[in-house]
Amino acid sequence: MKIKRLTENSWIARVLGTLAAAIIRYRLLFVYPQLALFGLCIIYTWFNLKLDFSRDNLVGANKRYHQTFRKFKKEFPTQDDLVVVVQSENTEKNRQFVERLGTKLEAETNTFRDVFYKGDPKMLGSKALQFFPEDDLRDLRKALQDYQPFLQQFTHATNLDSLFAMVNTQFRTAREEKNAENDAMIKAMPALERIVRQARDSLRRSGTPPSPGITALFDAGPDAEQQMYVTFANGQIYLVTAQAPTEDRNAEAVERLNFLVERTKSEVPGLNVGITGEPVLEHAEMEQSQKDTTIASIASLIICALIFIYGYQETGRPIKATFCLLVGLAYTMAFTTLVVGHLNILTITFVPILIGLAIDYGVHLISRYEEELRSGKSQEAALTKALIYTGQGIFTGALTTAGAFLAMALTDFKGIQEMGIICGGGLIICFIPMVTLLPVLLLRGRQNVIDHAQAKIAERRARIENLWLQRPIAVTVITVVLCALAGTQIRKVYFDYDLLNMQSEGLPAVEYEMLLINANKQSTNASKSVLFGAVIATNL
Repeated sequence: MKIKRLTENSWIARVLGTLAAAIIRYRLLFVYPQLALFGLCIIYTWFNLKLDFSRDNLVGANKRYHQTFRKFKKEFPTQDDLVVVVQSENTEKNRQFVERLGTKLEAETNTFRDVFYKGDPKMLGSKALQFFPEDDLRDLRKALQDYQPFLQQFTHATNLDSLFAMVNTQFRTAREEKNAENDAMIKAMPALERIVRQARDSLRRSGTPPSPGITALFDAGPDAEQQMYVTFANGQIYLVTAQAPTEDRNAEAVERLNFLVERTKSEVPGLNVGITGEPVLEHAEMEQSQKDTTIASIASLIICALIFIYGYQETGRPIKATFCLLVGLAYTMAFTTLVVGHLNILTITFVPILIGLAIDYGVHLISRYEEELRSGKSQEAALTKALIYTGQGIFTGALTTAGAFLAMALTDFKGIQEMGIICGGGLIICFIPMVTLLPVLLLRGRQNVIDHAQAKIAERRARIENLWLQRPIAVTVITVVLCALAGTQIRKVYFDYDLLNMQSEGLPAVEYEMLLINANKQSTNASKSVLFGAVIATNL
């Protein structure tokens, strides 16, 4: 089959030829406006591009299950829980921590709502007794009857000072003969002892001490106390949960919760405490992704530039191509801000992808430009021929690769759609400075004088390329063998549906989430599972 050669008669060639003539004649018009646009794109992106922390927004709005979930959230507008995990072998220390932290969270009604850290009757409202089993109600009534004289005597005590002043008065004025008041005081002594013990434990720590629990009055035992609080692993793990007022304020609530947890840890030291929950995981993974992507982008840019410099044994042209790539990336960021408006956990990775793909534009253009210079052509003629002939290949490659990415916009998954739009559009946008700004930069500099050393480097590159270009059969056989070997590993590839495995190893929010999952698995009845389902009916 005869391959049709590129000519100067195609419409693409004519456009590129006109562009080359304009670049040679009006060089500064292709430099200063782009530098100004480069700065404007950075400013526009800095003030307008947002980060989307919600995993729910990765799913397309046209999906039926997502629409159902949105209707459910609209009818029952609750936010995902922020969870504080408190772990130690001392249950009283755990209780002290959750009581202190819970009080702080309840005080900040503007940042937190639906704070839950214990299920005492007060939190169940005015009809709390209706939730109690009948046997428990009978025991409670008997205990209250026994304590009635004691309770009536000390209802006016508002703190420990006034409580024990009344107790001392009762001791001093008690009559020797047996009566109801003395019996009530004797029965109340264990409760007073437990109150003193909890007060002593509180005074050893800084901060406002919590009030004694209801278990201090009735001595219901450790099992009852663990049922009152949200606990795992026989009271070694306590939980505090809260919610942000709205989904948009999750990040603010996470930051504030971190601060209050650290403050409470200074009051009750010696605990393993951390925060987790869906908003915390999303916040942590986005922060980690942003940090890692920034590092990966800088590393990929430096690596590409170094490989470019090493391959051409010079710094001038590779640095110029890298600068034009940066300009294209700034254009792409502004395009993303305008068209999509945000980055999510998937699209935040687009910069390293574009760096690896778009740098090829500069490599091909510079290689052809150097080749024409070595053949004796002038700078203008070499640039014109490079733009017309190699430019057609670059343009075609840019469109085909961008088309493959843009095809992702036809999928139903919103995260993939946005990835396709950003990467596809970015590849076309990065092509613009590579064929407008880079040619102007190539016309300047010492590198345009081809010396003997540069010619030898080019010859060495050509010899390396010919190692496989002149051996098509061997290259084909090696490729087929490698593909067959790779095919044997397909059965080992599987889909991992656990989003926790996407997180960085050692991330605190993931570790505490796994701690809760494992603790729940080890539970005998797994009654505290966080999985739930909602049944929605069409009518009453």
